[in-house]
Amino acid sequence: MYTRGILKNLVLCLLALSSISCAKKQATPNVFWEDLMRELLHVERVARLDTRTAYLRSSFDPTGGNNDFNQYLREGPEGWWVIADLEGPGYISRFWFTGSDEHHRVRFYFDNEEEPRVDMTIGEFCGGTDTYRAPLAVYENYCWYNLIPMAYAERLVIMVEKGGYKPGNWPRLFYQVNYHPLDPGEHIASFPGSFTEEEKALIESVRQAWAQGLPQDIPSAWRHATQEHVIYPGETVSWTVSDQTPGILQRLELTPDYEALPSARAREDILRSMVMKLYWDDQSSPSVAAPLGDFFGAFWRRNRYEALYVGAQDDTFYTRFPMPFATAARLELVNQGSEPVPITAAWWVEDLNSKDETLGYFHAAWQRTTPADAGSPHVSLSASGKGKLVGSMLSVTSADRSWWILEADEMIRVDDERAPGWKGTGLEDYFNGGWYYQNPIIRLLAGIPFKMPFRVLQYRFHLMDPVHFEHSIDMMFERGPDNASRGWMETMAYYYKDKPDASGSRLLTPSERIPPDDGLAQATIMHELNNMERIGDYAGASDLIDVFLERFPEFPYAETLRLRQLAYIEHREGIEVARPLYEAFAEKDLQPATRAQLENLLWFHEDPSHALISGYSNTRMALFLNGKAIAAIESPEEMSVHRVRVEPGPQALGFQVRFHPYPNWSQVYLRTHYGDVFTKPDWRWCLGPRGAWTQPGYTEGDAWERVGGTGVKGPPEVPYVWVVPHAYVNMQSIAVGLRPSREWEDHSILAAFRHEFDLSATP
Repeated sequence: MYTRGILKNLVLCLLALSSISCAKKQATPNVFWEDLMRELLHVERVARLDTRTAYLRSSFDPTGGNNDFNQYLREGPEGWWVIADLEGPGYISRFWFTGSDEHHRVRFYFDNEEEPRVDMTIGEFCGGTDTYRAPLAVYENYCWYNLIPMAYAERLVIMVEKGGYKPGNWPRLFYQVNYHPLDPGEHIASFPGSFTEEEKALIESVRQAWAQGLPQDIPSAWRHATQEHVIYPGETVSWTVSDQTPGILQRLELTPDYEALPSARAREDILRSMVMKLYWDDQSSPSVAAPLGDFFGAFWRRNRYEALYVGAQDDTFYTRFPMPFATAARLELVNQGSEPVPITAAWWVEDLNSKDETLGYFHAAWQRTTPADAGSPHVSLSASGKGKLVGSMLSVTSADRSWWILEADEMIRVDDERAPGWKGTGLEDYFNGGWYYQNPIIRLLAGIPFKMPFRVLQYRFHLMDPVHFEHSIDMMFERGPDNASRGWMETMAYYYKDKPDASGSRLLTPSERIPPDDGLAQATIMHELNNMERIGDYAGASDLIDVFLERFPEFPYAETLRLRQLAYIEHREGIEVARPLYEAFAEKDLQPATRAQLENLLWFHEDPSHALISGYSNTRMALFLNGKAIAAIESPEEMSVHRVRVEPGPQALGFQVRFHPYPNWSQVYLRTHYGDVFTKPDWRWCLGPRGAWTQPGYTEGDAWERVGGTGVKGPPEVPYVWVVPHAYVNMQSIAVGLRPSREWEDHSILAAFRHEFDLSATP
């Protein structure tokens, strides 16, 4: 009798659990994957406080050390690790991974299914298929990431092939997964294992919009105003953007009149000496308070790049952060410098009948710490109240002349957490990079506008993965392992709150805001110019030369840099504009190296068959064009340039190199009137080639393989720093540094690289 009662109760419990499970499975979705995809197009959602918060699963070292790799949740099937087991309903908005090669496999199991719906290599999942393509899914800066939302109704288990089975614990698997639990009462259908034609079309439409930079026409209904003023030293100018009318400040532009400033240094100094403030409603404290340049992403340099929410177009700074207000908005500019600054302010306001309570008030905080703060993390944001973090901008300058300062994790503590619930795996990883980055790169939501030894600027915007807080938030960046690295960290934190409040900035004095000086400027000038070229800011590169030569007028390569400025004019405006400038420059008493470069630039335009070829390598390189030996090159300090003649038709460009331990690189650039050809990851290589491999039409065979990847850092790559300045625009910055893509066991064998192409018959 007693036993039957137990069995009866057990059956009833199992039936109840079964009915609960069935009810959960049969719940009608009221959140749809298609809507999550479309949210990637709605940049204005960043201002909403009713979006879903993001959490982070990562491979952080649970001991608090620096081994933020191969830290998995549990063992999976043989040869696999479980890195995340997420209870639904919910979705992930970002998958980031590094530490292995493109063949490493990843699996996604949905809703307790025995077979994975997604089972592919990391290379396929992040940019290697027709559906998962850049810029939504990509491999760059030595990392893979995929930003296409993946929904799960009940559960999502993510597995990767295990690592750590080679010497040194390689592969060292680093990962980050941003996930979003749905709110109570919300249900969603799980991510499809395969896509319908309509779903593929939706992904492609979003991908194309991102690739085009999400162009936006300014609606005619937005109210537009422009103000001009000369702001004198010590003066504060205040403009009422809107008064007694609710609305959204949708776009703000500030354009200093740089030509009115007396020097190149003065034009750069205003980035830190001018302070911008924004006030909402009847608040007496600004909710935004920041140095002018830093707010818009121009730390240290007057550079031009276009991210989603901040950037610069020509001489105009812009922000697209939506900034709602209930009754009033006011802009204030403070000149804490020594020169009068003419400036034009323009804004566009969308008027509202009333402020939607789901829209937050925009805030921005600026912070700076110095080498004296070693031992403590850099606190980017410490705020109370209700709101969400939507972006970070971080500049880092090492006083130790080392990248070790980047061996740091970001941490976010929200509300009542005793310890940060968000723990990253390395400073670069948070910004979708890794391994101390490759080169500057600009993307809508994350990028590296500036990198040189040992300085870097990086940003990330949380459009799809904001971090909400109900009571408080603290965000910090470690200062290298154990916070022991000496250096400067400067940040902008962008966030929204349900009520207007003080910004949280600690602006310091103008002298304390002067950009840090690591003493390497004269050694790294070519790094900086190459940086500007890589992000397409040729005007900024020319500006930088002016600033640099004002600071170092006795620099031994000054006239070469002035010649490079003329080459920038040729690049932007054409040879007909630049030719008379070149000819006037030739009348000067020039150093032999500068004159030789000038003569090469003019010789190039004398005949359509004239071409210039460059080689740059830190190991001995033999350079060939169409079977002809061009030069033997070996210098980590100087790029070598040679005159050649080319005619339309099939061509073969190649080089051969001997072994060199890491870091090693070789790059080639051929500038012609029919189009330029340069080293890229699609070149082919092999060890100990046979036959006429330097000739067009050569049959490569199985020994030749694609280099692949994204190329090497720089070049040059640390510890190499100095590069002899030259006047050849793009020839060092655009060409990708190559090295063999696998182990080179027999160092006596030479490695060869080659590329075949056709030059157009029309100059």
